[in-house]
Amino acid sequence: MKRLHLMVASGLMLLLALLVGCASMTDAVIGGAVSGMSRAVSERAANAVYKKMAPKEKLPPPATPGWNQFMALQAQIVFAYSFSPGGLWISRTGYQPGQYAKFRWTDEEDGSDVLIERAYLKQEDTGNQWWRVSWTEGEDAWVYEALINPSEGDLLRLRAKDADGNEGEVPVQEGTTIFTEPSQPSEESIEGATVGQETVTTPAGTFQTDHVQYMAATGEGNIDWWISEQVPGGVVKYQLTDKEEGTLWTNTLIEDGSNATTVLQSY
Repeated sequence: MKRLHLMVASGLMLLLALLVGCASMTDAVIGGAVSGMSRAVSERAANAVYKKMAPKEKLPPPATPGWNQFMALQAQIVFAYSFSPGGLWISRTGYQPGQYAKFRWTDEEDGSDVLIERAYLKQEDTGNQWWRVSWTEGEDAWVYEALINPSEGDLLRLRAKDADGNEGEVPVQEGTTIFTEPSQPSEESIEGATVGQETVTTPAGTFQTDHVQYMAATGEGNIDWWISEQVPGGVVKYQLTDKEEGTLWTNTLIEDGSNATTVLQSY
């Protein structure tokens, strides 16, 4: 299994390196993960790819085409993981303008932590929406604020801040999408997959949750969700488990609120 992880990660990393600036193919790689493999394998491989793509020492100089391309690709990856882990999002409630949630993503294999923020900043009079995602690993923080047309899924504007503190507007090509819309199971499906009600305590508080469990794509493990209408986005915790290796990663809510606004002077 570990050898397969390395093979998939190496292949995806090569593809992503070759696809910088090619939005449609990059979307396919990020959104579709690896066709025919389990969620566990594809998620672990894509996680490895992200970590290989992100180091500060490889960051192009700011205010250059290379920086724009690098940050645009990073944004797609971070949005993909923030909005649709494994192509799925289980919830009974959405976000309202100003609401945010922060999660600690723990890789159980090496014990490393990544902090992920997802915030709905504002809805414009046109109906377009400003969202922010941020990805913090150690002292390195990557921040992206995107204006999205929710009806079409198009990315209209993108502002970014890299781990060195460089900030700027990233050019957006017409027709670009920022992430693949996750699948939302029906209420009946969620009820059928609910294995119990559990009290879950996190740094954000104690919540009464429904424990929802689905089988991974090829039956090699499970993806579990603990959901509650008490929090923005409706998710308290979710994790991926492989039947051979056990828990691969866990995402736990550590903070939520309703006062999010731009930090990149986006509007």
